[in-house]
Amino acid sequence: MELEKKFGFLNGCIFIREAGICAASDLHIGLEDELCRQGLAFPLQEERMLRERMESVLEKFKPSLFVLAGDVLHSFDRIDRNVRHKFAAILETLEKQCPVILLQGSHDTMVSSIGGFLDRYDAAGYTFAHGHAALEEHGNLVLGHEHPVIQIEMERLPCFLFGEKLVNGKDLVILPAFNPLCQGVTINRAEGRDLMSPLLKRVDIDGFCPVIEVQGEVLAFPKLGDLRRHID
Repeated sequence: MELEKKFGFLNGCIFIREAGICAASDLHIGLEDELCRQGLAFPLQEERMLRERMESVLEKFKPSLFVLAGDVLHSFDRIDRNVRHKFAAILETLEKQCPVILLQGSHDTMVSSIGGFLDRYDAAGYTFAHGHAALEEHGNLVLGHEHPVIQIEMERLPCFLFGEKLVNGKDLVILPAFNPLCQGVTINRAEGRDLMSPLLKRVDIDGFCPVIEVQGEVLAFPKLGDLRRHID
């Protein structure tokens, strides 16, 4: 598959082979804490889960740079001690392998107390951003924010979305949520108005090709416009 010559896929991360850059979005560190505050009766082992998923990605791709493309944290209004600990532990796991770029997402409203977050990052012809804010000049785009999933026979699977030359002649990649606890938008049942990103509201989402990765196996689907006509 042509995509696999250019990219690697694992655990919701994309690896851009020619650049040695790995990117993930929507870790939502602290989602477990929020669910516990709402009455969840059992722990979800969020820190261990996220670290193990990251370690698998690092072992497979050995990137020279890792981009966390926004919504690194979950809560809008607090970063308590436990969340700070989880964030530091996950960042340490990554930084043992390579430098890390932190991008601010729509949930990351409190990161001024941590520091080091950027609005976007440009490298090797790619522009990495979260996707919640408009972008004018850019390279090929790698965004998060939407948490796309595809529904097939009642099963909802996180998916990557690829749009070739979809925005100003540039390619567009939408990443699934790295945190599997996050809910997603069912992309093969969605309309443009169902999406959150201001950029995606201006494109024809039927031009996206969904890609799923399950236990290292990668499967690319036809464009959404064709897919809608064949998947109930």
